[in-house]
Amino acid sequence: MSDSQRFYDLLFEVSNEYRHGILLLLMERAMRLTDLTRELVLTMPEVRRHISRLAEVGLTERNVEGFYTLTPYGEMTLLLLRELDFISRYGNYFVSHSPTHLPQEYLKRIGDLENCEYTDNVMDFLHFIENGIREAEEHVWLQVDQYPLTALAAIFDAINRGVQFRILEAKEGAAGPLLDLGSPEGSQLARTRHTPLVEQRTLERVDVFQFISEKSCALAFPSIDDGFDYKGFKAGDERSLVWSKELFQRYWDISDQKVHASPTEYIRQARALVTDEASHDRVVVEGHDDSRVDAQAVQDAVDNFDEVILRGTFNFGATSVKICRSVTVKGEGREGDIPSSEIYKKGWIFPFTEYDRVFLVDGEGVDVTIENIHFTDFNCTCIDGQRGSSLNIKNNRITLETGYGRGMIFGAFGDLVIGIQLVNHEGVGNFPNGVNIMDNYIDFARGGARGGYITRGGIEDDPDYRPDLPNHEYYIGIGIVVNHALGKAIIKNNTVRNTNARGIMAYDNMASADVRIRHNIVESDVYGSYAFYGPDAGVGILAQSGFSFPEPGFNVEITDNTIKLEKLNHCGIAVLGPVIDREGIGKLIGGAIRGNNIHLNCGYVGIHIRKSDAFVIADNEISGEAYYGIMISGRRKSGDLDLKAYKNLVEDNDLNTMEIRSPDRYSDSHVDGRMFTGSEGKSATAHVWLNTYSKENDIKLKAGETVIDEGEDNIITNVKHEETSQ
Repeated sequence: MSDSQRFYDLLFEVSNEYRHGILLLLMERAMRLTDLTRELVLTMPEVRRHISRLAEVGLTERNVEGFYTLTPYGEMTLLLLRELDFISRYGNYFVSHSPTHLPQEYLKRIGDLENCEYTDNVMDFLHFIENGIREAEEHVWLQVDQYPLTALAAIFDAINRGVQFRILEAKEGAAGPLLDLGSPEGSQLARTRHTPLVEQRTLERVDVFQFISEKSCALAFPSIDDGFDYKGFKAGDERSLVWSKELFQRYWDISDQKVHASPTEYIRQARALVTDEASHDRVVVEGHDDSRVDAQAVQDAVDNFDEVILRGTFNFGATSVKICRSVTVKGEGREGDIPSSEIYKKGWIFPFTEYDRVFLVDGEGVDVTIENIHFTDFNCTCIDGQRGSSLNIKNNRITLETGYGRGMIFGAFGDLVIGIQLVNHEGVGNFPNGVNIMDNYIDFARGGARGGYITRGGIEDDPDYRPDLPNHEYYIGIGIVVNHALGKAIIKNNTVRNTNARGIMAYDNMASADVRIRHNIVESDVYGSYAFYGPDAGVGILAQSGFSFPEPGFNVEITDNTIKLEKLNHCGIAVLGPVIDREGIGKLIGGAIRGNNIHLNCGYVGIHIRKSDAFVIADNEISGEAYYGIMISGRRKSGDLDLKAYKNLVEDNDLNTMEIRSPDRYSDSHVDGRMFTGSEGKSATAHVWLNTYSKENDIKLKAGETVIDEGEDNIITNVKHEETSQ
């Protein structure tokens, strides 16, 4: 018999489930034929035939007392089969995830992980790590492509308990400052100023994502495109822990100490980059896809030139670029409709003690333009405008594989991720000479099944379910935010996809602001966040006064937008009045919502006007299904502030193709006059609902449209028959 024939015969014999079962039983103890028959629930002749075949190839033998045992050859074969058993058990995972970069001795021992539990739920995987850190008493070892941001609070607590941390990361992901757990911002970690609880090292590449404590471990392998989607294995058994610890130590022994991102030499190199093709007022900066030089090069360029042209790919590492003088920053070229110049960030400053962004615009009287750049990865906010004279953001592409794990904790609301943000945190107003946000493309879930669509095992389809946002169960995603604008703000021709909480949001702008939201596309088909625990899980376009600051209200027009939301209980357009009662606060008055096309799937309401007056809601088309097509609502007076909804005009809207959702368990359980109307636990739905605190609104209905009028002196007109009731 040839060696190859012996190999094939071996594979054939062990491929039978009963013969394999016999080997497993004999690995535990010697057994007689009757014992095997009873354990396998087979007939005596069947067991005798299988055991004879195993003996013929040398895997088993029978002693003089009639007991069958494994030969040394059988023991070796069975041990090696564990590796094949493990990878075949999770074949679907290993079709798209590769462990082949592991050192060979660990790849050959991968069967040591046979008692692991596989999970393809990203949140379940990350929650396991977070809980493991909370339960750790001695040490936590992390081998990461980026930090498990959802576990920051657990990490803080663990360090305060004296848990030792070892962290391994890729050099390209480690470009940020050294881990400064003793920074003034991290006062809760002050004890680490005196105790070296954290060691950090870097590798050329991260072959496996690992969490290890003395009690448990979790690991994930990279997908075939070398990214991590955080689907993998979790365990608490001794063999898995030993395998993981030995593998981590192997990488630790060949790693390098982490260094600061911008040593003097790299700064010198970065500054040399901006001299190429430079004139007195214009410079071209080449991206090197190198976090040690790219951000510094762009920073020097915006500090010294009036026009900065970006060419190629830029890795900003953990660094932001601050723009505090008038400048135009734009990428060079487009391929199809995608900018050719790319910026991304890796290696977040850890832990987050400050809000993060790619570009920060903050300069007195500056005029800034940012255009034609593809931002592919960032944390917290991509473009952050806080102070200046004017700001133009146009033709950019801002994408994330998923917004999950990309935000910094935002008070009691959870992690906040924003594409474009104009906000003055001091409430003094910004950009008096205007803001233009035009022709940008924003998508927070481009990863699709690889990470963009986060499920909770179907529980997200329960309308009563609310994610535990403060504990990082999900995130608040907002595409575009305009806040405290002083002048005209034009938000036009943008596409905003999968931001899950708010597509476009204008709030707390100054009385002089004129906000025009026109010709945008807002669409989403991923799980929403119920970010603020209101009745609607999210809103396509939202305008609001008096949310955080006592502003008197501003002019807003929302016209000719297309909104398509495939998510449960979302709202198309919402115009909301104050949520706080302070001196100087006011309503939104005299705006318009015209010509919008809204499609909802299992939605809450198409257009909602709340505590706002004299809006014109006209020529809108609302389709799909929702509990209410148009809602006009207010609330009781608060101090001197009248919070009723007055004198809004609703006319010429097309609700003919809209299906009104029938009352159900959810609506019946939330009959409070604000979320749903009804009585005695029985809700009511309609095309138009005017609640108790609506007054003198003019509603013109088309044939077949239904109305629930609970307000005061509202005028309801049936257009076809011209019948009026008051």
